[in-house]
Amino acid sequence: MRTSDISGARAIGTRGEFYAGALLLVALVFGGGGSPAPMAELIVEVSAAFIFSGWLFLAGKREPIARRIWILALIVLVLPLAQLVPLPPSIWHELPGRGLALANLSQAGGEGDWRPLSLMPHQTFSSALAMVPPLLLMLLCASMPVEKRNALFAVVAGVGFASLLIGVGQLQGGSGALRFYDYTHESWIIGFQANRNATADIFLIAIIALGAFWSANARTRGLPVWAFAALLATLALGVVFTGSRAGIALLFIAAPVSIVASRVAHGSKLRRPWLVPLGLAASLAAAVMASLKIPSVMAVADRFAARSDFRAELWEDGLTAMAAYWPTGGGIGAFRALFLPFERLEVVDATMPNRAHNDYLEILIEAGVFGAAALGICAIIVATLLCTAWRRGAMVRNQWLFAMGTVAIIAAHSLVDYPLRSMSLACLLAMAVGLLSVPKIESASVRGVTP
Repeated sequence: MRTSDISGARAIGTRGEFYAGALLLVALVFGGGGSPAPMAELIVEVSAAFIFSGWLFLAGKREPIARRIWILALIVLVLPLAQLVPLPPSIWHELPGRGLALANLSQAGGEGDWRPLSLMPHQTFSSALAMVPPLLLMLLCASMPVEKRNALFAVVAGVGFASLLIGVGQLQGGSGALRFYDYTHESWIIGFQANRNATADIFLIAIIALGAFWSANARTRGLPVWAFAALLATLALGVVFTGSRAGIALLFIAAPVSIVASRVAHGSKLRRPWLVPLGLAASLAAAVMASLKIPSVMAVADRFAARSDFRAELWEDGLTAMAAYWPTGGGIGAFRALFLPFERLEVVDATMPNRAHNDYLEILIEAGVFGAAALGICAIIVATLLCTAWRRGAMVRNQWLFAMGTVAIIAAHSLVDYPLRSMSLACLLAMAVGLLSVPKIESASVRGVTP
């Protein structure tokens, strides 16, 4: 190996964006299976440990991490770990929703044992481990110099287009083609994910990342508007062919944010001519798709024509389960075991309810009032980080818009699904929050950036 190659490798090893980009890439490729795919999640967790160790000992310049970022990380990690602390029988017996478990323990002679708050401690511990990669990525992103963070947008957008290419093969190959998980949606584009709704969110966030990267890169800023419009429309079609109704609706957030982000970096101003060809292209594409009876398009249309949705039944039984375990909750990661005793017989069928399809309701079932408090505090911290980052002018606006758009998409989709149960999406949210960490001393290239 030549000396120049060795010095080049050492130079890469000192760059914080290398470690953040590597962890982000691993999470997006291998983190889409959720709890039914523990080996894939283990790959992300082990990779995160090695990558973070390399960053800790080898990375060069690091920006100070905002205190609120550390508080966020502490809250997210402490919540499941606190549920694993053994409690004396006198306290545990009085916790709500423990009647059936206590009866079983009494038959086995274990009613006098100290037990944790979580009814499924092994699943709660697994959930705590699953939170580590996103938290580490958040810290990595927060420690990066502001001008270096734009490289991460290329990773997100690149994985979005790679997912779309895989998705085309999935549609062409039929059932089982290029699908990486046993439990997955068939007949739809899912890319690296197991769930079409998660894939829709990947495409939506990739759309915003495309705009953020477009304005931050000197080469792309000089390209014609139709090139950006074509790439954006391509990812938008990917969203459509996931069949995710919420994902398609959230295009009305992702596309405008991407368009604005594509022009605001380094003080650029949005020009109206950008909106005209994009609007015409979108209208033309919609007209063509509506006029052609393409089976895939018709299948998407049928999704919106559905007259019933199982989510309403899940939410009704979920509220019953929440009340049974309130205010302490039953254990993070234990939703299925907590929910099944409260599922009404008239709605039982061959399917197994693995999630509440509402992340907020699921948090209340699993963590009770403590989860509600943690969620509220985290929301306030993120809101203050957004406000602080905007007021100080310490970030180029494309990064701020990416963070705001990503948080909005995941928060909105969490009302009807469970995006944060995908480690890939949890890492994207963590990346977005990490970008909101504003260095106290701005670099020369960032000074002068105005709202």
